[in-house]
Amino acid sequence: MERAAKDLYLTPSALTRRIQRLEAELGVVLLDRHFKPPKLTQAGFEVLEKSRTILSSLSDLKASTSGTTPPVGPFRLGLSHALARPDISEVIIELGKQFPLLQPNICNDISCQLLARLHLGELDGALVILPIDTALPHDLEGVTLSHEAMRLVHARTSAQLRSSKSSEFYRRNWVLNPVGCLVREEIKNRVEHLGVPLIVAAELHNPDLQLSLIAGNVGVGMLRASFLRTHSLRTRLSIIEHPNFNISIRIAFFRARHLGTREQVALELQRILVKHFKGASEAPLRVTRRIVAGTAP
Repeated sequence: MERAAKDLYLTPSALTRRIQRLEAELGVVLLDRHFKPPKLTQAGFEVLEKSRTILSSLSDLKASTSGTTPPVGPFRLGLSHALARPDISEVIIELGKQFPLLQPNICNDISCQLLARLHLGELDGALVILPIDTALPHDLEGVTLSHEAMRLVHARTSAQLRSSKSSEFYRRNWVLNPVGCLVREEIKNRVEHLGVPLIVAAELHNPDLQLSLIAGNVGVGMLRASFLRTHSLRTRLSIIEHPNFNISIRIAFFRARHLGTREQVALELQRILVKHFKGASEAPLRVTRRIVAGTAP
């Protein structure tokens, strides 16, 4: 009793009163005071073992949220449809090497839905695409990875456009992402601002299929410059320089707040993504350009 009191920085009498309060709360006798010094009763032994289990669990809980122990379990990552490309697997694999006990849990969706799920705590991080003028969410931690131009493209076999002001251009069929894509909404607003409806020939999330349809002269579309840069169909396409469709995007990574040990995972993923997108932006783009008449090159 004296040693226990000393370890707890209490007097022996203060420790005795604490034990008595615990006995009253539990409704059992923990110490047999007929012995000197007192001995644990059978109930005392049972309470002692259960208390050790509780204290051990509490220690584990503190360690799991301290940020100093290796992260274990799922890390929930959301990818924008346009960024869910084979090359992003390199990022996931490298992250797994850094955290071998981590269990990636990956999904893809449109950017606005991914941000909504981050707000709800359903994701730990999200890689998204936003139009350059879109306000960034202030209640999420994040970093801009890249600013990138979107390129308006059509098949090289398409008829030469005669004028940027002709209704012929504005009434072209479009190959776009489905409704909900913020870039699609920007294109729709710009087309309708010119007084014509947006005519959609195909709406799908797969950029490879989009580009194949565009190369086959199904319609015009807008894709990321870095995607066009290395695509096998790039020689079958022409870039249309058009003043009303100069659209740029922001590629950004956002992470949820209060991630505990997963915070170090999110920060390492952010570092890997910065490196990944820096390399992706350095190669030149080689696609035939076609200037719409009446516009500046």
